[in-house]
Amino acid sequence: MKNYYCTIFKTRRGYFGLCCTEKGIYRMCLPLKTRRKVEEILTHGLKNAVFQKSLLSPLQENISAYYEGAYVDFSKEKPDLSGYSPFSQKILLACAKIKYGKTMTYKQLAKVSGCPASARAVGGVISRNRIPLIIPCHRVIGSDGSLRGFSAPGGIETKKKMLLLETAL
Repeated sequence: MKNYYCTIFKTRRGYFGLCCTEKGIYRMCLPLKTRRKVEEILTHGLKNAVFQKSLLSPLQENISAYYEGAYVDFSKEKPDLSGYSPFSQKILLACAKIKYGKTMTYKQLAKVSGCPASARAVGGVISRNRIPLIIPCHRVIGSDGSLRGFSAPGGIETKKKMLLLETAL
């Protein structure tokens, strides 16, 4: 049985949740007002969730810095993409390469993933991303430049705030 290691810490924008396995970062919960709500979202459906306050301390510091407006490159972090199909993994790994302060359309992401006719399917994969920031799905936008769905708490408003923080809007 897989073990999940979790932590919740305070950032400028609220409480942030981080969960990992032996393979890498498994799930994140973007900042919310209450620790309890973050814990509920972070551990939903997980058995064997063990909380460790100092879990991935350097990553915690980088996430806090991100929410302070600092440039942070999360590309070196290792994701645990277990449970995703090979197609989904390909899309998510391509999304992880979108640079801070930049955006890409769903169509462009489909193309760089080697699946140029799959923009709609890309949207479906992105909507199931468990690790925003590491896989910066907030940087994926509509072909017309509009902000489209964002499944994290706060929806499109959260996406907009993150892009403004990165000055990508």
